[in-house]
Amino acid sequence: MVAHIWDLLTLKESLWVKWMHSYRIRGRSFWDIPMQSNITWTWRKLLSLRPMVQQHVWTKIGDGTSASMWFDKWDVICPLSSFITPRAIANAGFTLKTKVADVYRQGEWEWPDQWLTRYPILLNMQHIDLRNMNDKVVWRSSAGKELDYFAQNEVQWSSMVWFPQAIPRHSFFLWLLVNKKLKTQDVMARWCASGNINFNLMCCSLCSLGPDSHEHIFFECTYGSQVWNGVKDIAGLSSIANSWDMIFSHLVQVANSKIAMISKLVVSVAGYFVWQERNFRLFTSKKRSADRLVDIILATVWMKLHTMRFKRTSQVERILQDWSLPRGLIVEDDDCG
Repeated sequence: MVAHIWDLLTLKESLWVKWMHSYRIRGRSFWDIPMQSNITWTWRKLLSLRPMVQQHVWTKIGDGTSASMWFDKWDVICPLSSFITPRAIANAGFTLKTKVADVYRQGEWEWPDQWLTRYPILLNMQHIDLRNMNDKVVWRSSAGKELDYFAQNEVQWSSMVWFPQAIPRHSFFLWLLVNKKLKTQDVMARWCASGNINFNLMCCSLCSLGPDSHEHIFFECTYGSQVWNGVKDIAGLSSIANSWDMIFSHLVQVANSKIAMISKLVVSVAGYFVWQERNFRLFTSKKRSADRLVDIILATVWMKLHTMRFKRTSQVERILQDWSLPRGLIVEDDDCG
């Protein structure tokens, strides 16, 4: 979870980060987002970790144009929001989006006069040297040493999950599936320390014949197999067995090829809706047939493809024919998707 926060703060190049900034953060400081009651478990968990994480996340000032004046930690007395209220900020003519460079000019802090009396700790703030370089987020230990905990090579499956044509919510789901982070009963059994729950009695809500596990649901159970059989041909995966491990292995091998775009879309959408159906049956009285789910999956992919533009190739001609897409999606443009 801390690694996800780090990705958000450092603007890691991924669809999940872009989606979170577009739909969750929306231009605010991550440290200033309120904890609302109607948010997802994952987002709630990330926000709840802020008090622990913030003491280690520092911003090294470069030009000061991206570091938050109030919420980022770039001096020992920061974050300033810990003692300067939003009302005081607004009354002084600033906004919650004010950056360090907006307050530090010609080597001096431009504080309102009354602030120096009201907040004498501001007198202890160090002068900074604004330079022609980007502000940089760093991780500091309790002893003040900069650490490189989060530097790591890109995982081999990243382009299978995060790719330009992906549907963000489905990519995020696929990330959870690849990392076995979905709350299946086998995963929850490992979380249960009391041992009071008999997870062996909790079987797959889709077929009632196997375990509620990542391996079984996608796409080995009888329901999941019907769904997979209904979409794999048009996804170009007719030879791939009804096994998540086999599907995953194949997609990792071909993920960087242009021909795999349709396959990745179909698999992410199919997995998302199979998981949704599993939850419907587990927590509600709703049920959809496998054929109905296949129709929903193919319609979702069709709508996504309908928003895209393609270069003219023999492969594209087949895609348009297989998916009954209009030829107007073909454009003579080297930059099309």
